Amino acid sequence: MTLDPAVAGAIADLPDGYAQLLDRVVVRLQDDGRVAALWLGGSIGRGVADTGSDLDLIVTAYEPSVVAADGAVVWDFLDPVWTYEIAGMAGSFALLTRSGLRIDIVLEGVAETGSSPYVHRVVVFDRRPDPVLPQAIGAEGDRPDMARMEGIAAEFGRQLAIFPDAVVARGDWLLGQEAVHNCRRFLYELYVISNAPLPPMGVKQWSAKLTAGQQRRLSSLLPPVADRAAVVAAMCEVAAVIRAEGRALVERAGGVWPDEIVQAGLARWAARGLPDPVPGRDGNVWPWHRAVTWNRRSSATPTTSPIASPVTRGTAGRWSRVATG
Repeated sequence: MTLDPAVAGAIADLPDGYAQLLDRVVVRLQDDGRVAALWLGGSIGRGVADTGSDLDLIVTAYEPSVVAADGAVVWDFLDPVWTYEIAGMAGSFALLTRSGLRIDIVLEGVAETGSSPYVHRVVVFDRRPDPVLPQAIGAEGDRPDMARMEGIAAEFGRQLAIFPDAVVARGDWLLGQEAVHNCRRFLYELYVISNAPLPPMGVKQWSAKLTAGQQRRLSSLLPPVADRAAVVAAMCEVAAVIRAEGRALVERAGGVWPDEIVQAGLARWAARGLPDPVPGRDGNVWPWHRAVTWNRRSSATPTTSPIASPVTRGTAGRWSRVATG
C-alpha cells in the first residue's frame, strides 16, 4: 500500500527501509480488529525526526490488556532479532530488525488517549468516528529544575569523597576513567537543565540541548587514559569547571550550592595528598594548586606546575597536555 503523504513526509528523513517497515505495520494492524488507531510518536510526532531517529509507534487498542496478553508474538511478522518489553508498560516493546532498523512501540487504550503523555503524534489511521486526542500538559519545564540541580551538585560532592580512596588509593585507573566520565555527565546535566525551556527533543539529541559555548567546554574536557597522571589531572579539571560554572548555574536557578558536601569531599583529597581542583579565573584555562600535568602518549610520573596549558594534538592524533610557565 502507499502511505498517506503526511505520514510519508513525517518519516522522510529517516534512513531507507523505514517507510517499507511502516507500510508492513499498517497493513497488519489495519487487519487487526483489536486496534483502533496507529500513530507516529517520538521525534517524528514532534516534527524533528532525522537520520538518527527511531520509528516510534503508538498503538491505540480497544482492549489493550487483550493485545498485551499476546506479548511479543504480535510483532513476530517483523521478524525481529531482538525484542524488549518496556518495564512497567505491558504490551509495549523495543524491537531491532535484521537490517538494524529500530522500532519503539507504545500500547495504550482508547480511554487513555486523552490523558496520554505522548501529546505530539501524527495519525497513521484511526477507525474511531469521534477520536479523543491527548491534551497538552501545562507549562511544565519552563524553568530550570532547581531541586534536580541541587541534587546533582550534592552527588558531585559525594563523588569527590569517593575518588581519593576508591580510585587513587587502590590504583584503579579504569574506575578513575568512569569517575571522570560521571563528573562530565554531571556538568552536561547541569547545562541542559539550566537551558530550560528547551523545544521538545529526544534523548539522542545530545548536543542540540547545549549552547555553543557549553559544547566547546565539554569538548575540551578530554577523557583520560587509564593511568594515575591522566586520571588525576582530568578529574581536577572537570571538578574545577563544576565548582565554577556548575555552581553559578545552580545559584542562578535559585538553588543552594552544597558547599559543606563539596568541602567534605575535598577533605579526602587533602588526606590523600591530591591537588585541590580550584577554579581558574578565566574561561579557557582551569588551573589548580600544584596542577598535575601529563602526556597521554606515556605513563610517566606526573609533574607539577602552577598552571596547566590548553590541550594540543600531538603525533599520531594523540592528545597531550603539557606544563606552561
